[in-house]
Amino acid sequence: MIVLSGVAADTTNAKPTPRLYDDGGFDYVPIPETARDATIETKTYAGVSTRNGTADEYLERIYPGGGEHAVEGDEIGDFPLHHDPNFEALTYGERRPAYVKRLRRLDEGDAVAFYTGLRDASGDALHRYIIGYFVVDNVVYFNALDSSEARERIREHPENAHTKRFEATNELDDNLVIVEGREGGLIDEAFRISQRTPSGHYYLRDDLQDAFDPEPSGRDNRNAYLGGIKQAHVLRVGVDNFLDTIA
Repeated sequence: MIVLSGVAADTTNAKPTPRLYDDGGFDYVPIPETARDATIETKTYAGVSTRNGTADEYLERIYPGGGEHAVEGDEIGDFPLHHDPNFEALTYGERRPAYVKRLRRLDEGDAVAFYTGLRDASGDALHRYIIGYFVVDNVVYFNALDSSEARERIREHPENAHTKRFEATNELDDNLVIVEGREGGLIDEAFRISQRTPSGHYYLRDDLQDAFDPEPSGRDNRNAYLGGIKQAHVLRVGVDNFLDTIA
């Protein structure tokens, strides 16, 4: 089983949308944290390498929390990331209910695949692309733990962005799920998974609808919906077959 999760900065929290390069390469740009004091994360946009420099040089504005307030100009460089997923540490946390519902079903040996929005060099062709994956080592669902155990166990994941929020605020979201990986990471070339309707909506490509076999999600007469706001999906495909498809 694979959970397909939408992540990273794109149209809802950064401008411009990160680039897809002609050779299939891309820049992974995490979303901004909700506020400067919401995390102990020390990595900022000035520390995110891109093909042509750093993310703060590329971005014109970011929207912490996905809201209307924009951070612009020189202030972007020292704004903290919500570094989630962390592909170096292979850790990923979620609190969005529709995502948590799917992620907590994962077992060791399953996988999470991560997709985001990228624009090609023309600047007007945005699509959804898989950019990385984890093979699951373990999953911790904090709602199943009492308060004291949850506070103890979250510190077992020091590189997770939600642990860094907890250390800054001493507040723990009891709907949180943390997925730890045992292998995987960013892939070398982004893999396009979307087709776009004339109305501007994104759906899973026809060939991938068959190959990935997503669970129905209320739109039985259509392929899996990929946003708007990016949706999570359960793909009924084995990890090896999935990796062969995106290779």
